[in-house]
Amino acid sequence: MPDAVPTLLCVHPHPDDESIACGGLLARAAADGARTVVVTCTDGAEGENLAGIDLGGRDLTDVRHDELDAAIAILGVHAHHRLGYRDSGMVGTPGNDHPDCFHRADLEEAALRLAALVRAERPVAVVSDDARGTYGHPDHVKAHHVTVRAVALAADPAAPLDGAPWRVARRAVHTISHGRIAAAGAALAAAGQPSPFEERPDGFGTPDAGVTTRIDVAAHAATKLAAMRAHASQMSPDSFFLNLADLAAAFFAVEEFVIEEGDRVPGDATDLLV
Repeated sequence: MPDAVPTLLCVHPHPDDESIACGGLLARAAADGARTVVVTCTDGAEGENLAGIDLGGRDLTDVRHDELDAAIAILGVHAHHRLGYRDSGMVGTPGNDHPDCFHRADLEEAALRLAALVRAERPVAVVSDDARGTYGHPDHVKAHHVTVRAVALAADPAAPLDGAPWRVARRAVHTISHGRIAAAGAALAAAGQPSPFEERPDGFGTPDAGVTTRIDVAAHAATKLAAMRAHASQMSPDSFFLNLADLAAAFFAVEEFVIEEGDRVPGDATDLLV
């Protein structure tokens, strides 16, 4: 029997991904009375101080730890878990060879860690990156595959896990439709700004017809932007999020998802929780 209060669990590779990808969904779900849970897979060690802020002599990883805590609080997240891996960095960087990095982790071992959290948290819906890792980052790709396997393990009575098996009602991936990418690009061009959705060899986003769920988070766009700004080291001075607040707020008024496993939400598919 489903819990009286539905739980949403979002899996993200690095500090700041939770705010950028699902900040509106998390804020809306919490405001609507759902329980929200975020799992952060890595420590963000391979990130850069893009904004050039004064770190006060601290290691950037420690700063990003605190930034993440602040963003989680802004979004009203009820429970936050760190999966415990090191950031892998972009393809071809030295961080990819670190023995503790996420993309080199054993898939089954990482999935069992996440599956234990799924059993403990009992989410109705689980959200992660898509199979392409949204934009191809090794940790985003790994987060997708770990999440897919973890959802299966959590439901398997034979899995070597504590707690009762838990079957997630639906597993979804966050995305951006091609139509919204085009609209954002046109608006940015009109404002004399480059688009962050540059062309990639494997494409970016999802054809409009492939999006199963569009969620109106306009009432929570300001909260999402505040959570993103909490990741102060990662918000570079030329970020359109900081320089074009009105455009960013309009763009973040909707978040889009593709349900890959489980039941579609009844009705007009404007939510992931029922």
